[in-house]
Amino acid sequence: MRIGILGGTFDPVHYGHLRPAEAVRQQLQLDELWLMPNRIPPHKAAASASSKQRLEMLTLAQQEFPAFSICDIELTRNEPSYSVVTLEQLITSQPQHTFYFIMGSDSLVQLATWHQWQQLFSLCHIVVCGRSGWQLTADNPVWPEYQQRHLSATNHLSQHANQRAGDIIQMELELQPFASTQLRQWLEQGQLQRCLDAVPAVVLDYIVAEQLYQS
Repeated sequence: MRIGILGGTFDPVHYGHLRPAEAVRQQLQLDELWLMPNRIPPHKAAASASSKQRLEMLTLAQQEFPAFSICDIELTRNEPSYSVVTLEQLITSQPQHTFYFIMGSDSLVQLATWHQWQQLFSLCHIVVCGRSGWQLTADNPVWPEYQQRHLSATNHLSQHANQRAGDIIQMELELQPFASTQLRQWLEQGQLQRCLDAVPAVVLDYIVAEQLYQS
């Protein structure tokens, strides 16, 4: 099976996560899409909501995206979650799958700061979704790999769909104007109306009921 993986803190989950992931699933004809929340992210501050609360928000978001599943492999760790380590564990336990690791262009630009980042190309295909204000440039250490490996979704499907790893697949998707940092600010300020377009209604109801992100 061909499995898409979208990792993150999901603090909170919003349409900026969900809609691009669904578009990737459809355009790359993936069999499944896994949302993978982490407990201790190596590149950002700890989440405001607890692991349990973030997992419950993802479960609620699944109601609108029934093709998604949740992979909680990183929530059980007591140390930072490195993508290379996670993918190695998944491949060992489920060698029948081909994994498509989804990231924003902001993560691609910073990929050279990731733990053993070059090993990712032997473990998965990397799927890149655009984010406003982020673009890879020729002076970036990742640039040579990108030049060698990048393909459109159509070209990947026609040329390399049977390969297990190695491509950087550049997606052309509608940019989503939502970010968790902005949402947390709105929620802290009680601006719930501004969150209605950004978060599934059942997730927003949960946030209000649990009084998350309140000062």
